[in-house]
Amino acid sequence: MAKFNLNTEKMQNGVYILSEIDDQFESDYIKLREKEKRIYSDEEVSKLPFASISNPHKYEWNMRANSFLRFKKYLNTKKEKQNILDLGCGNGWFSGNLLKDFNHSFYCVDVNITELKQGARVFESEEVKFIYADIFSADLPKEYFDFIILNASVQYFPDIKKLLPQLFKLVMLNGEIHIVDSPFYSEIETTNAKKRTKDYYSKLNFPEMAEYYHHHSFSTLKDFKVKVLYNPSSFKNKMKKLALFNESPFHWIVIRK
Repeated sequence: MAKFNLNTEKMQNGVYILSEIDDQFESDYIKLREKEKRIYSDEEVSKLPFASISNPHKYEWNMRANSFLRFKKYLNTKKEKQNILDLGCGNGWFSGNLLKDFNHSFYCVDVNITELKQGARVFESEEVKFIYADIFSADLPKEYFDFIILNASVQYFPDIKKLLPQLFKLVMLNGEIHIVDSPFYSEIETTNAKKRTKDYYSKLNFPEMAEYYHHHSFSTLKDFKVKVLYNPSSFKNKMKKLALFNESPFHWIVIRK
């Protein structure tokens, strides 16, 4: 197995720097997150996904908590220690919370240095590493990860057909790529979804940020080995929604080599 040797000389406040930091994107993105009220205190981040009553996105976090608990139950079936890549981790809450119950090795990767620093501060542990890296250009170990998780992050990658082959280089032969809490559309739905996204960012006075949000269709997955672990459209989950359960409207998808 390859080793993941991280250079401590290239660190900023607990974050390993493997790619050049894009200062302009960082500035724009954090301003947007602040406008959306998605930059949280350290105390709030430490609780996620079980958000406090005062969290302005409490309802959304209730749904994400259910997604988190489903994945946690799945991870419980894996007995050996796993190397887990949390791609597009933001402040790292997903791995940080899993760390409370598992002794796996977590690698939290994003291109958002502000929230990476917060995650490194809040979830400080030998078992979690926070890494600023462009997944396409950074020097990451091949066939190293048992799991790669894209938790509400696949929409920030423009082309799934380019992303997945890159991730296949990093995941082990029997490894798994999990896509959680991200929208996939039919071809018909895509046009309307794109318009909603443009309208949303324009309303916030950040129209330029719409170019970083991408709308993927189910058809982009047809050439890959895909299994759906959670389907919001199933009869059971529709009934849960009618019963006012806070269930995610998005699929949970696992992809293997």
